[in-house]
Amino acid sequence: MNVVKKSIVVLSALLISFSFSNNALAQSREDAINKFNEGFALFSEQGDNMAAIEKFKETIAIADEVGSEANDIRERAVGQIPRLAFMHAAQLVRERKLAESIDAFQETIQLAETYGDDQILSRARGNLPPLHLNLGNQYYRNEQNQQALEQYNKAVELNPSYVSAYYQIGLVYRRLGELDEALENFDTSIDLAREAGDQDNMERSQRAARDHLVYLASEQIEEEFYSRALDLLNRAAGYGESASMHYRFAEVYNNQRRYDDARASAERALELETGGRTDRARIYFELGLAHKGLDNTQAACNAFRNAMVGDYRSPAEHEIEHELNCN
Repeated sequence: MNVVKKSIVVLSALLISFSFSNNALAQSREDAINKFNEGFALFSEQGDNMAAIEKFKETIAIADEVGSEANDIRERAVGQIPRLAFMHAAQLVRERKLAESIDAFQETIQLAETYGDDQILSRARGNLPPLHLNLGNQYYRNEQNQQALEQYNKAVELNPSYVSAYYQIGLVYRRLGELDEALENFDTSIDLAREAGDQDNMERSQRAARDHLVYLASEQIEEEFYSRALDLLNRAAGYGESASMHYRFAEVYNNQRRYDDARASAERALELETGGRTDRARIYFELGLAHKGLDNTQAACNAFRNAMVGDYRSPAEHEIEHELNCN
């Protein structure tokens, strides 16, 4: 809107200048004015910013031929071009044409450099990293992993401190099963977020790294590779605590007959668990097994009673009735 208002003022001034002189040079100046006004009409009446830019470029060419008498017209045309390019790129963003908007902002940068508009240059450069991120997110949702990585990497090339881009790169590598690369990018995201005091994004990356390591540990537990599972859980612990992580610790420790460690892990899991009885049942079952291994019969019976929900009802009843003979 400011561009339009400014251009209206400019237009009024230029129309008045028609009566400036009636010699041959004034006619050339009049040609520049006419071309400027054609450009103004294209964006103000038709909304065609790119066509208007071409008219303003023609205005500049005419003004250059005229010389100093048309410097004011030239200057006003120059002032319109980067701003109209920016408006065109911004409109493409609003239309969710992300790839086209990236190209448009890159063109805006070139025009801003050519015509010396530092403000538009800075704004256009600032828009590119989030646009690459958002385009990468589109590819990621469509499971186009390599295309997503390409966009995320462009984002961090333009902004090496872009926390969200490193997080998304970590997600792609996690999906591809490349654990070290995933954790490396999550770690970078965590460090940058911590430096910026960005608690939410720091915790988001920690959670993504931890939960994936816990998931990998659960796969190892199913295969009865308890030492491997424990290694993964210890790595997960470096990213903070969770109920699920401590539950898996309890599961591993019970299978390794480390019952005191299993009891402590299960109790910590219960402290962290925010879900209902069904979510807590599996933890109580591991707690029951730990107390059973420690010969804490009454505590084991109490834990198994709390585990009698959903899928854990039958195995908990078996422990109560046939293994422990609870009263």
